[in-house]
Amino acid sequence: MRANSENKTDRGKSYIEQKLNRIRLEKLSKESEFSKRKAKKITAKNFLLGFILMANSRENHSYQNWAIKIGWVIKDKVSKQAIWKKMRQPQITFLKKALITIMSDTVNTKVCSPKSEKLKMFKNVIVEDSTCIQLDDKLNEAYPGNGYKNNNDKTAVLKIQAAYNLTRRKFIRLDITSFRENDQGYSPKIVRILKRGDLIIRDLGYFVLKVFDNLNKEGVYFISRLKKRINVFSRKEATVIDLAKMLKKRGKLDIEVFLGEREKLPVRLIALPVGEETASERRRKAKTNRDKRCVPSKEHLFLLGWELFITNVSKEVLTPNDIAKLYFIRWRIEIIFKSWKSSFRITNIPRDANKIRVESYIYCMLIFILLFQVHFYNYFLAKTKLKSQRLQGREVSLLRLMQFITMNIEFIFQCSLKGNLNMDNFLINQIMYYCLYEPRHDRVNFYQKFLKLS
Repeated sequence: MRANSENKTDRGKSYIEQKLNRIRLEKLSKESEFSKRKAKKITAKNFLLGFILMANSRENHSYQNWAIKIGWVIKDKVSKQAIWKKMRQPQITFLKKALITIMSDTVNTKVCSPKSEKLKMFKNVIVEDSTCIQLDDKLNEAYPGNGYKNNNDKTAVLKIQAAYNLTRRKFIRLDITSFRENDQGYSPKIVRILKRGDLIIRDLGYFVLKVFDNLNKEGVYFISRLKKRINVFSRKEATVIDLAKMLKKRGKLDIEVFLGEREKLPVRLIALPVGEETASERRRKAKTNRDKRCVPSKEHLFLLGWELFITNVSKEVLTPNDIAKLYFIRWRIEIIFKSWKSSFRITNIPRDANKIRVESYIYCMLIFILLFQVHFYNYFLAKTKLKSQRLQGREVSLLRLMQFITMNIEFIFQCSLKGNLNMDNFLINQIMYYCLYEPRHDRVNFYQKFLKLS
């Protein structure tokens, strides 16, 4: 009875409202003291609905515009002062709770990407990376930048740490930090959210031997690039391997080694040559590195001609080429970050914003992104898949769908996916026309790469 009554209640509501109704926003609002009593106009849900409309409008992101959008939702007038009064720490606490709740909901859903035979041994394939957002310099104490140019540099940079489950198309963690909290210091936290049988793929910023050792002990698989200046030992002789010398003789490698003087981490080391053009470009960049402390050695310049990977996945499971292809699928998260900045315009923070308003904007935007880049994307991916089985490889493009959403947000806001079948079909047909990958013979798209590991 309860499920039926909830469905009846949700009929006629927009897709966004249906999703927000599942989060128990008012309960979270009271727990965090964002709402101390029953709100007459600006409920927690209306606060977020107004933000979503405001953030995707072409007007500036002002309190006035936010208030106007809430007024549209509740069909009443709201003052900009009422929004300003909400800019307090309890609001940030509420938004954090809401974000965590939405992520927990997405993690528990059963939507999965199909796996190739090569990936079936892994429960989940997870990529982790971070993206930075430049802030007004006055926020440098709350979000200090790198201060690289000189010690007096007072830049402000906010960083978002993200872990994304490629298998389930879900974010499993989103954290806001300052630029000074670097990826290496953040690296150990991944152990808390991974499970035995998972595969984690991360770049060099997260390279910490002790973390790899902990992952090994927990039964978690990993793929990473090899960090320079790490001692590589032969497992047989326990002597340091001269990689440059070995590669000059063999051309490529797939060997079992130990890493680190003290750690002696057992890993599989893979070295695959890159094209001469790629190698030359890498060497040029290394020589012109602005950090004068990093003068590249001859050995380092030579090794730039190879892709160097480490993993604890056995040779019987993945070949060296499989490892390389899987690692470069990590770029999926870069595409996601690109959509945040180009389609969702997550960097369009008001220049006069203080710390609370910045965090309010980012957390609201991440909630909006989760609702659409996860729920909405997966919903229409499944729907269009049923209609386009004959169009192999032409799945929904993430970037195209996000552009479509942000350009048509007010129309989508009015749509009731469960209550209006005709509107649902209309949206599906629009998405199938505008948002599928183009048929290409010269290159493959992301999911073709994911499925065709060989």
